[in-house]
Amino acid sequence: MSRFPTANKSFGQHFLSSPTVIKKITSPLPDGTEAIVEIGPGPAVLTPHLASYNLPMYVIEMDERFVELLVPVVGEERVFRQDALEFNWNEFLTKTGLSNIWLVSNLPYNVSVPLTLSFLRIPQIKNMTLMYQKEVAEKILPKEARNAMGSLHALCLSQFDIKHVVYAPPGAFVPPPKVDSQVLNFLRKEKPLIDLSLINTFETYLRLVFAQRRKQLGGILKKEWGQEKTLACLSAAGLDPQIRAEALTYEQVLKMFHHAQSYQA
Repeated sequence: MSRFPTANKSFGQHFLSSPTVIKKITSPLPDGTEAIVEIGPGPAVLTPHLASYNLPMYVIEMDERFVELLVPVVGEERVFRQDALEFNWNEFLTKTGLSNIWLVSNLPYNVSVPLTLSFLRIPQIKNMTLMYQKEVAEKILPKEARNAMGSLHALCLSQFDIKHVVYAPPGAFVPPPKVDSQVLNFLRKEKPLIDLSLINTFETYLRLVFAQRRKQLGGILKKEWGQEKTLACLSAAGLDPQIRAEALTYEQVLKMFHHAQSYQA
């Protein structure tokens, strides 16, 4: 009999079972870590390995079936039975006083992007080791630089240095998903490329720029900015209006953003 319960499809559950992948995710402990937070620990696959570092450890889990497995590992007061998207980070951080958190998760694929976008806004999360559907991971960290720029990559890169950790094929899970998976590590930059006070504005800008990545950027921007502002911002970044958004460099993305912020007609 499998040691795993029946996966709940509504939670997007696929339980990791590969010792190799488990080891890659849970080690080494990032320097300076004060506490570990695991999102969606399920049947405590990663949890004992993370708890072995003897640091304060907290878990956020929606499925009540796993509470009795998690309490002996981390303690009842450190198990939060709720949706990670609704977790009150401000309250948690005020209560704990933590300033250097390592966040670890085999993310539910159906909410991996909104969760990531919420995590990047929390400066106390200094390191993240996160599992994604491979297709999503490659939007965050493209395998090739050419024509690979996109909003998710640009947004994450504004706050983190990102690197590949390990691939996880369907056979690494119970039940096996229909897609390949990939683990990424995020290390928060000491000085972000975009201040968190501007992150919402930056995200809105990126959604505009990359809404139609393969179309000419000049035409896309004119609809929102008008011709004068569009040409001024493109010129400031040294860009031809006919360039496609996917072909931008990160430096060009930032130059256009900063010029758009300071632009006055």
